[in-house]
Amino acid sequence: MEITNELLSKILSGDSKSKVAILDWHIEDNIAPGNSHLSMLSRLMVEYQRKGKIFKKSFILKVPSTHPRYNFGIKFKLYEKEYPMYTEVLEEMYKIDGEHIGPRLYYTDDKYSLMMKDLSLSGYKTADRTQQLDFDHCYLVLKKLAKFHGLSVKLNQCSKINPIIKGKLWIDGVELDERDKECPRRCCELLAKIVHPKFGLYEKLHQIKDDICDMLRQELISDRFTFNVLNHGDLCLGNTLFKYDRYGDVMKVKFIDFQFSSWVPPVFDILGFTICSMRFDVFEKHFNFLMQTYIDTLNKTLKFAQCDLYSLEELYRDMENLPATIIMNLCSRLPQLLHGYEIPGGHEMVAYHEIFFKNELYLKVLHQWISYYHKKGLFN
Repeated sequence: MEITNELLSKILSGDSKSKVAILDWHIEDNIAPGNSHLSMLSRLMVEYQRKGKIFKKSFILKVPSTHPRYNFGIKFKLYEKEYPMYTEVLEEMYKIDGEHIGPRLYYTDDKYSLMMKDLSLSGYKTADRTQQLDFDHCYLVLKKLAKFHGLSVKLNQCSKINPIIKGKLWIDGVELDERDKECPRRCCELLAKIVHPKFGLYEKLHQIKDDICDMLRQELISDRFTFNVLNHGDLCLGNTLFKYDRYGDVMKVKFIDFQFSSWVPPVFDILGFTICSMRFDVFEKHFNFLMQTYIDTLNKTLKFAQCDLYSLEELYRDMENLPATIIMNLCSRLPQLLHGYEIPGGHEMVAYHEIFFKNELYLKVLHQWISYYHKKGLFN
């Protein structure tokens, strides 16, 4: 992405007729290195003058990563998804609802590199991912998610969802080679070794490791799902920003990073967020209430949009029998999120997953979930 004074002046002028003079600009170091392999985030600081007054503004620059997983993003068209998500889907949702679900997109030069609003200027920030989310944070996320899902149904009825986003799942329609399957296979193998001493599940998990990607694909494109929505695709603590009041109570939430968005059942987002970001005690005590909140908000949005409603019973039914979805969250996304340090680069994808699996916090949370799903008979 090439940044120039002329470009910044045009962006900052917007629809206003008043001229903007760029006084200075610079790009700060990458934000939160190691949190993403697909993209790098930087902060662009701009000082400018308008009508004799001097102002400062910052933007977030998102560009493809130099990490080897860049090729992964190209192959599965993940970079191509985010541009229409911001310019088409989120903008259309804003027109209907009057509220921005994510940051505003200001500019892109190649549809791979984005310049977005810096939400930190509005008080938004990430929560500590190693602490996971309490009830208040989860309540806000699931209400926002329900609105996002509901509005997507309306956009689908109006044929306003780009075909590249309408794909069933990021792995759907793309032939997976052995390198693509290496990381999920290894994660499943590591999970089997960890949980075996207590639960005796090694053989069961070991047997499915080679087929886990195909299992995930088949689970989510099954004809048994009659209700599908546009999922965020990677809804987790790392992709949510929160705003707090003066007393430290959480007030609002916004979503970022829409590279994995796809048209699948809402339980894909719900399970991913629940397992990877919700504190287990919150799940034990409040999950039914949170699901009722989700359904109430979803149906309120669907009713407003004049779309068919979705029941709590249907939600729970769709949540049953999704072992591959649950396993991949437990052995891939969860350990990455709970890892509080920079992720090493390089081609050795397996190496850093082994680092993740040695994390004491991950092991604690993992055993809570394995105990729960073992009792539920998931692994039978």
